[in-house]
Amino acid sequence: MNLKYISIGVLILIGVLFYFINQTNKASAERLKQAETTHQQKLEQEKRAIAQVKQEQFKKVEIDVKVKELQDRYLMDYLDAKGIIESQKMELNDRKFYADLASRWSDAFKVAASTPRAALSQPVKDMQLIKRDIESKQTKTFCESKMKDELVKSYDYAIDGFIQFMQKNEAISDVFLDISNKSQKNANMLIDYC
Repeated sequence: MNLKYISIGVLILIGVLFYFINQTNKASAERLKQAETTHQQKLEQEKRAIAQVKQEQFKKVEIDVKVKELQDRYLMDYLDAKGIIESQKMELNDRKFYADLASRWSDAFKVAASTPRAALSQPVKDMQLIKRDIESKQTKTFCESKMKDELVKSYDYAIDGFIQFMQKNEAISDVFLDISNKSQKNANMLIDYC
């Protein structure tokens, strides 16, 4: 009987040992599974980080190419060109404002250019009103601000050119109108980027 109790005790002890060993193996397997999952997540994060760095490098190269293209077309420093490239696009109502303004300016300029010297005061006054309209416009983007500056510069020189013409200073008038034309071309070019 003693042997029977000892055998049962040994069997129970062996069963308990197997149970604890099994539990330990399950816990180890679970830890290994968690470690493997963590390692996989870390690898995926590293892959995403590498992809993001590559994407940022590609974007920087793309921006640099656009900046160089802009600098080739229009004399400006790198930071201004980059600001224009990265600037948000103008809203539709702002585009409409500038289109309307350009139409009004074109009409006023044509009238002033075909008006005799003695009667130029009213067309110049109309041009000054258009210039005040653009000066009062609040800009929302860096690109729009640069374009507005070029338009104001163009309008200033054009108005001064016609005033010089009224004062019989044709040489100065021609220089001012030439500068106005260049600024207008720069503003028109910026419209493509804004």
